[in-house]
Amino acid sequence: MLSFKRLYGLLCMLFCGACILNDDDHFLIGIFPDIPENLVEFNSSFDDYNSTAPTLGDTFPLCFTTNRNSGGANYNVIYKLLSIEFSKRDGTLRLFNNTHGHLDVVEDYKNIHSGLRNINTMYNELGPNLIPIGEVESIENNNLRSSYKGHVLLYSSDMNGSQDIMFTHNLSSEYYSSPQNVSFLNSDHDDAYATFDAEKSKLYFTSNRNGVFNIYENTVDTTKDILRTLSDTDSSTTINATLSSKGDDKCPFILGSMLVFASNREGGFGGYDLYYSTYENGNWSSPVNFGGDINTEFDEFRPIIRKQDDFSNDLMIFSSNRPEGLGGFDLYYVGIDKL
Repeated sequence: MLSFKRLYGLLCMLFCGACILNDDDHFLIGIFPDIPENLVEFNSSFDDYNSTAPTLGDTFPLCFTTNRNSGGANYNVIYKLLSIEFSKRDGTLRLFNNTHGHLDVVEDYKNIHSGLRNINTMYNELGPNLIPIGEVESIENNNLRSSYKGHVLLYSSDMNGSQDIMFTHNLSSEYYSSPQNVSFLNSDHDDAYATFDAEKSKLYFTSNRNGVFNIYENTVDTTKDILRTLSDTDSSTTINATLSSKGDDKCPFILGSMLVFASNREGGFGGYDLYYSTYENGNWSSPVNFGGDINTEFDEFRPIIRKQDDFSNDLMIFSSNRPEGLGGFDLYYVGIDKL
């Protein structure tokens, strides 16, 4: 049993700790806004959309498509470091461009630049999807030299006429590989926005091979690693009837048991709206519109979602050409219910 003196000291420590917590940290958990806010430091007067980011962390690389570097002509993928800062003292929230600040994180992701240099061309690169694989050991002359963060970067390019799904990676070397075609997903039409499900057992993407854009799914062999899967030639691609409509259904993105996408189907608020579906009992649920707080009469496009620790809700980043932006499509962020 605790002595009276030790018990008294423990109670004092707990009481004082609670006082300090109440005095300094009035907001113990963050919250993202219910109404979308512009990621001003990432946007330009040109089109900025089609973003991707790793799924965890308070500072992370945000890769996105823009035509700013070509003065509005072709689209390339660029990279900036996004930081999320929430003050437990006064409840203020900042999402800002920290590309030249967080040196340790900049070092972690600096090799992404080599991947973007490899994929960007005079044509259009769209819909990047940066998939984190984990730490990769870099070995030179049979001696362990260092480790770095490994990624596979999926995207699409129209260098062959229509959009084709491509990939590059840094799993064999710290510098990204030459781009490869994901041939078993592609057709003579536009194919883009490839995303894996949580189990890496299916690949989802969008294609207009049947006249309108539908969301397709392709079952993959889970005994193969991701590079063998993407280099494969086998295909069992079918339209996912639950997710598809008579309109254009685009930009699927999956995190855990949630799939988000853009669609101009009937019943929306105008243009493209954002929808979500959840994976339940082996099937995707009927898509649900995110509602009028997020969607507008203009186009909402390419949503991605992220789990965020120490927040009461999760983060969704998307693009929209609503008129209050900086010009063209801008990137926005908003809070959604916890995944």
